Amino acid sequence: MPEFVRKENTMKHIYANLLGEWVDITEDGTVEDHQDPSTYFKENLVYEPDSKVAKCFEHDYINIQYHGRNYRIHSSMIQIVSQ
Repeated sequence: MPEFVRKENTMKHIYANLLGEWVDITEDGTVEDHQDPSTYFKENLVYEPDSKVAKCFEHDYINIQYHGRNYRIHSSMIQIVSQ
């Protein structure tokens, strides 16, 4: 499993709504130019001073690569779940 563990050994899973189906992309998908989802959100889920939007959600879309396809989805179609 990817290392997206912090806060008391909590594992985080990244889900994307791809064509109406919520898919766990943590291990089988990539984000924005084939980056590991856990690493991408760990590095880009940050807020600049005086910003209300995280760096990774500055645009109206995010690119997800999954099973040989690229999906361009709205940022609200991403869920990060701690387990």
